[in-house]
Amino acid sequence: MHILEKKIGYRFRAPELLEEALRHASTAEGGARKSYQRLEYLGDAVLNLCLAEETYRTFPSAEEGALSKARSALINNRNLVRVGEAIGVPDQLRIDSSVRGKGGGVTRKMVADAVEAIAGAIFLDGGYDAAKQFILAHFWKGKEVQGLIAGFDAKSRLQEWCQRHREPLPRYRLLSVKGPPHSQLFLVSARLGDGKEETGSGKTKKEAEMEAAERLLAVLGEG
Repeated sequence: MHILEKKIGYRFRAPELLEEALRHASTAEGGARKSYQRLEYLGDAVLNLCLAEETYRTFPSAEEGALSKARSALINNRNLVRVGEAIGVPDQLRIDSSVRGKGGGVTRKMVADAVEAIAGAIFLDGGYDAAKQFILAHFWKGKEVQGLIAGFDAKSRLQEWCQRHREPLPRYRLLSVKGPPHSQLFLVSARLGDGKEETGSGKTKKEAEMEAAERLLAVLGEG
């Protein structure tokens, strides 16, 4: 077993794919030994798809812009380097001695690129589910994800609470709309399956729903 396989949590059926994922362009010999660049290209797409799917499922009320920001917060060079260092990429990456001799050694970009290549290699070797397992194990945890969940809108957080506790999803009901068309005030109630209910008000229906959800979260101790 390759030393990285244990840290990755995946055993390759075709170990040459992992070797390719750890081979910098400076050590590739013509077409016989490929560098990680092609796998990096594939892995970038796999990472984006896996984390796009997970953010989509985790934040059911979030809109496209918020979901894109969430995915970008998880897939960036800092996170890629963090994962690479955790699984030992800097020590296992193969680069030519001439590159090391220039004093640069293994750069942060090389580590980030290699992590994407590893994701691509796992996808080719074991399919989408294997790649997703690796990606979620190393990217979908820690302060970044906790921060995303805490920072998302109250409706998403309340819906996530219901799903986590296997409760029916909250029901929102418009109670009243007051004021002239240019300055309306909406009053909305949010009700859980067990009867807990709170109201919220706002200049739009969505704003009122957000306030009602926030108040329910506070009652649940999740505020």
